[in-house]
Amino acid sequence: MTDAWRELPPNPDPLDDLGYDLIELDFIPTSTSGGEEVLVLPTDEDLLREDAFIVADRRSVTELSDRA
Repeated sequence: MTDAWRELPPNPDPLDDLGYDLIELDFIPTSTSGGEEVLVLPTDEDLLREDAFIVADRRSVTELSDRA
């Protein structure tokens, strides 16, 4: 196992340091199971597959720009 992650900066660049390609996401509030959930889908319909979504508790979704 490698410890290369220890050499990354405290706030790594998602693409340059981690190799992540960022995509735009849509957040759709829903309450299908009696609680408040958010359905998270890729904005680009070409990226949407049968399993390309997340259902999360509303409290688990945070707007990162609000936390800066």
